[in-house]
Amino acid sequence: MTTHGRDTLEIRPLEPLAVEFTSSWHFDAGVLIDEVSTPQGLAHWAGTYRSRLGMAAGTPVEVGACDVTTALAVRGAVRDLLDAMVDLSVPPQSSLDLVTGQAQRVQEARVTWPPAGPQLEWPGHMRTMDIISAQVCASATRLLTSPRRDLLRRCPAPSCVLFFTALRTGQQWCSPACGNRARVARHSAKAR
Repeated sequence: MTTHGRDTLEIRPLEPLAVEFTSSWHFDAGVLIDEVSTPQGLAHWAGTYRSRLGMAAGTPVEVGACDVTTALAVRGAVRDLLDAMVDLSVPPQSSLDLVTGQAQRVQEARVTWPPAGPQLEWPGHMRTMDIISAQVCASATRLLTSPRRDLLRRCPAPSCVLFFTALRTGQQWCSPACGNRARVARHSAKAR
């Protein structure tokens, strides 16, 4: 995910939800942006990703300050796992435990089939942040235990902190903008 202006999220629909959630922390025009560091930002992110979270259109998105703390912990733990995968290292056990524990909560949802088509129905006791945690962590476990994990990359462009899955042969950057920035940096370095 990237922003164009501070109000518009650009969703990368082919990226796993876990990668998109870690991308809520990124650079925009050289400034580090944290999309989920406030209740309003977290609510905006959840609203934007509502369908990928398995939340029905009418489900209210309610988050508070404690949910931001949880969101940052979940994002940090998922990022630890993605870093470990890319770096061929071992993640902290606490991050592994958090992601594994939260991923199991997806099992609390059930599939229903109203006239509009199949959807997930979450138990009434699950809050918005519970759903985000469950879905993001389940996405991370699916990604890291599937063959797609071999396609996981950290963008090497200057001032980029995003992960992406290299779905095209030879894909080196998370976006064309990062590719351009990397080429400009390389050209500037040669000119010096």
